[in-house]
Amino acid sequence: MTPAYTFAHWLTQTYIGREMQGNAYLFPTVEALHIMGSAALVGSTSILSLRLAGLFLTDVPVSKVAKQFLPWAWLGFAFQVITGTLLFMSEATQAYDNVIFQVKMALIVLAGINALVFQQTVYRRVATWDASNPPFGAKFAGYASIVVWFAVIAAGRWLNSSVANAPMPPPPV
Repeated sequence: MTPAYTFAHWLTQTYIGREMQGNAYLFPTVEALHIMGSAALVGSTSILSLRLAGLFLTDVPVSKVAKQFLPWAWLGFAFQVITGTLLFMSEATQAYDNVIFQVKMALIVLAGINALVFQQTVYRRVATWDASNPPFGAKFAGYASIVVWFAVIAAGRWLNSSVANAPMPPPPV
């Protein structure tokens, strides 16, 4: 038994993990909040990403679109982290070694790296291209963000059905 499995098992046995498993209303409520967080996060980042790609709101400066929609992205991300942790706690032993879960987490890290690299490179020079056609780096970051976040959603839906239909693993010995 690995330390990761032991930790996952412990999470499912905590008060929160057991409540998430046993309360008929808690899991679906948290899952609904998780979906709302997805909508806020992916919706707002998609609007910004489409502007970066030069496909949407082309008459609005990128910095204005970012200022208007990034707070919604951060709020959605906060919802995702909190609700995702709660959902994971209810199914940690089923999810921890699930390849789909690992892909989803890797995609989230990739989305973060994409945003960080964009912020630290191309966006630092936004004043030179703010109201014009974005440079290749901005377009690439925009398209990459859309693809990665939609892949995260797809992996999440796939994970939901794979974990829901998976047999419970035996308790650690």
